[in-house]
Amino acid sequence: MIKIIGDVMLDIWIEGNAERVSPEGPVLVIKENNKKYSIGGAGNVAVNIANLKVPCELYGAIGQDDPGKKLIKLFLNQEIHPKLNYDHSITTTKTRIIGQGGKHVLRLDKEEDYSNEVTVDCNENDIVIVSDYNKGVIKKDTISKLLKKTKYVIVDPKQSADTYDGAYIVKPNMKEYNEWNSVFSITDALKFMREHQWTWLIVTDGSNGAHVLCTTGEYSLLKEKAKDVADVTGAGDTFLSVLAYGISKDINVFECCKLACTASARNVEQRGVVPVTLNDLQKGVIFTNGVFDILHIGHLELLKYAKSLGKKLIVGINSDDSVKKIKGPDRPINNEDKRVKQLMMLPWVDEVKVFEEDNPHKLMKEVMPDIIVKGGDWTVQTTVGNELAEVRIFPRIEGHSTSDIIEKIKNEQ
Repeated sequence: MIKIIGDVMLDIWIEGNAERVSPEGPVLVIKENNKKYSIGGAGNVAVNIANLKVPCELYGAIGQDDPGKKLIKLFLNQEIHPKLNYDHSITTTKTRIIGQGGKHVLRLDKEEDYSNEVTVDCNENDIVIVSDYNKGVIKKDTISKLLKKTKYVIVDPKQSADTYDGAYIVKPNMKEYNEWNSVFSITDALKFMREHQWTWLIVTDGSNGAHVLCTTGEYSLLKEKAKDVADVTGAGDTFLSVLAYGISKDINVFECCKLACTASARNVEQRGVVPVTLNDLQKGVIFTNGVFDILHIGHLELLKYAKSLGKKLIVGINSDDSVKKIKGPDRPINNEDKRVKQLMMLPWVDEVKVFEEDNPHKLMKEVMPDIIVKGGDWTVQTTVGNELAEVRIFPRIEGHSTSDIIEKIKNEQ
């Protein structure tokens, strides 16, 4: 189970038109058209986790005031198990005034530091997200207490770095990291994270991407371009939620961050705080190519994997003439019409395109895929079209190839 501890807030959104300036002073007059409420802060992380169909519990503190009562009602519509303290002096509230075109005009905050303690009921198999907005729920000893119960502590920080010593993953944005450790560099970041005993450090930097470092020295800069940035509110919560979701599914941290980048890019394309969906974790067009002459388990597993990465899988196959040039005059065993029909019968394949050239580069430029998938005989560098899209390599399944099958048939004759 994923458990979230942090500062829970009520978000209020007041939308209206700003068509004139007040005669009482040089300020805009907003004519209110709509008012809505949503769960904010650490609560928004929980909403995202629940929206990804993962059981979660939320720990924090709210007051017994009207905003607190409003939050309780909002939780009734979510698949979240709130385990909150109701002894806060006030419920933290953020009121955003939104003008034409979704432009933020003003934000009004109502808050006080929480002085009591929030404890999390967790075990060694639980993943604990620490969503710290520095409003008092996360104390100097919160992390050390959590680490006595589980090693999977993932932090979105707002306090000094030593507050989170020993955490599994710490995810500051670039501004927060620079306040800790000056200008970012891989060498200094590795030294810094080792000083604080973090296994992973992920530094998000808006459109510049996310720097992902492991204490072993592994590093990657991951990027996902948004088509149009409408609103960055909640993008950090989306990244954090998808990261934890991936870890709960035993996905490699680098792959988790790729998913998180994809989801965050989709998030900022929408106005307001919009919870992530499983659909947001998928990219659009996935492309793979090959001869696909005699279908075998290796083909099927590769195609199944490729489809899991996106919404549409396009398979490029060599024409009969192209196959003869590459494989010899006895190939293909099945002509291109049969190969197209066989592939289209599979549940993972959405479209099949035949190309005449020796490689599918021309076809790729027409399709413009988000991800290219190739088998384990290839590397990213040797994959045709690697400059056009992200490349994923699917490990080769040994003992399964068309050539092996043909050779076995010949030997048995």
